[in-house]
Amino acid sequence: MDWTFGIALLVGFAPVFICMDLVLKNYTYPRVENPFFKDSTFFGMFTVGILLGVGLFFLIRIFNLLESPLAILYMILMAVIELMAMVVVMNLKRFRGNSDSIFYGYGVGLGMSGGMATGFTYSICMLATTVEGGIVDLPVVAAYIIMLSVSMVLIFSSCGTNIGEGIARHLPMQFVLQAAIPLVAYNMLFAVLWTSTGFMFWVLLVVMVVIGAFYFRRSLFEKLPAIIREVLKMNGVKRDDIPPSR
Repeated sequence: MDWTFGIALLVGFAPVFICMDLVLKNYTYPRVENPFFKDSTFFGMFTVGILLGVGLFFLIRIFNLLESPLAILYMILMAVIELMAMVVVMNLKRFRGNSDSIFYGYGVGLGMSGGMATGFTYSICMLATTVEGGIVDLPVVAAYIIMLSVSMVLIFSSCGTNIGEGIARHLPMQFVLQAAIPLVAYNMLFAVLWTSTGFMFWVLLVVMVVIGAFYFRRSLFEKLPAIIREVLKMNGVKRDDIPPSR
């Protein structure tokens, strides 16, 4: 394994595992005696998400969607494909109507973001190391790949949680529409970012991180406890150990 791919894996998955720990530690042992989800199922969906993310990355790169004059339109279409891929994976009978489906959607989103972030990080690093004279402005490249990876993890994990909520409530398409708003905005910014330079490049990158952070906080810290409580109530279950909203 060359060092470029090792860096790509680190940058792509470090934010994934940080976000995973930040959220899940409040809903599993030892914080709660009876975990709100099964570890084996969560990591199974996480693995599926990684495969989806890698596949979607190759789809974008093979067809050069970001380099096309119609990049914005293509990335809007990609947002729909990304969300529908999550629905296809999650819309199984075993997940419908269950509160733990919210966490499995989160796992799919985390995996998808890790797979895509690793792919894009590797592409950017390879481009930076193949120019004449080696890497140009290492701090700039490092800031670029880290901020891009963090933004992807925040937005895709939030969208996965949203899809998981839709499956838990038996309303998948309604929640696809909700998740589409931030993801379409994110993908449009990404399409413009890919060919931008100078000050506008950094403005776009910061806005992508802000959109992801806002959506992540709202979905995983503010709304999640109430959503779990409502879905459990639908199933006639009451728990007193649901963490408070933050």
